[in-house]
This record gives sequence, structure tokens and C-alpha cells, in this order.
Amino acid sequence: MAAFKSPQLRRLNREEWLTASALLLGVVVYLVVLGVLDRRAEAYFLRLRTENPVLYLDQLRESRGFAAFLPAYRELNGFDSFRPQPPNFMVGRWTMRSETLRLVPGTAPDTCSDPVTFDYGLYLTVESGGVALPVQYRIAGDRVEMKSRDDAVFDIDLAIYGSQLDHVEFVPPGRSDKVYAYLCGR
Repeated sequence: MAAFKSPQLRRLNREEWLTASALLLGVVVYLVVLGVLDRRAEAYFLRLRTENPVLYLDQLRESRGFAAFLPAYRELNGFDSFRPQPPNFMVGRWTMRSETLRLVPGTAPDTCSDPVTFDYGLYLTVESGGVALPVQYRIAGDRVEMKSRDDAVFDIDLAIYGSQLDHVEFVPPGRSDKVYAYLCGR
């Protein structure tokens, strides 16, 4: 049986050692700079959270997405418990549809048919003469909960794409089928 002979590695010359050392030093400097910048960004966000919560939430949503924004919004605005004020990203008129729409992010549907309005302490519809249901809102996990006066809770799921709220999905009071609601006016 033949003996296995391991290949010999050739020795690096001076130029190759200098190049490898420079590359290694460059990587170390790069990682140190990244760590410093990361700590500076973290300190900036912590300071901004106390000094300017509105700007903090806006920058958090834009930089880390809506999923990171939602828990911070809940904590800073007191949405851990039910309150009459809806989250500001839900205030306005929404068009309810039975199927999802394909819209460019940030655009509204052409028509605002079958509208519903989430307002301060109210859930408003215009169907059959209009209904104004007294409600309260809270954020629980990744959804908004709407509680009526008779303590019925309606889950409102948020369809999120990156930093944008695309639409909401829920079963409206008095209905049995889920709807997809798109913002059509503030």
C-alpha cells in the first residue's frame, strides 16, 4: 500500500505577508468601526425615545419596519389597555372589500365603497342608515383589538409590508365574513 504524503505548503514571501497582514488589519478596523457606529446609533435611538417620541417612532418604523414599530408604539402611547383613542395609523375612512386588492404601497383605492371609520371612541359605518358603535381600542401583539360597549372584542389584523401598513383584516360588528379594509381618507 502506498503511503500518503501530504502536500507541502510553500512559505509566504515578505510581500504576501504584508498583504495578508494589511487585509487582516483592515477587517479588524472595519469591525471595530461597525461596533462603534452601532453603539452610537443605539445611544441616539435611546436619547430620541425620551426627547422626541414621535420622531423616534417614525424613524424606528422606517429603519426597522412596522413589526418593530408596533410594540414601541403600544408602550409609548399607552395602548396596553383599552382606550377610546384609536392608534393614529388607523384613524380615518377605510373601504371594506371582500377580497384583497393589489395596490401600490401608499396608494388608495379608486372608490371608497362600503366605508367604515375608526374614530375617537367610535366605529362608524354608513350602511343601512349609518351606525355609530361606541368602542375602545388596544394593541395586543401584532393586532389591534376593538371592544364594544357590550365587551365583545373584535380582532383587527394588520397586513404589513416593510414599514407600511397595507390594509387591515377583520370581521366587522354585525357581519360574519372577514373583510379587507384599505385606507381611503383621513
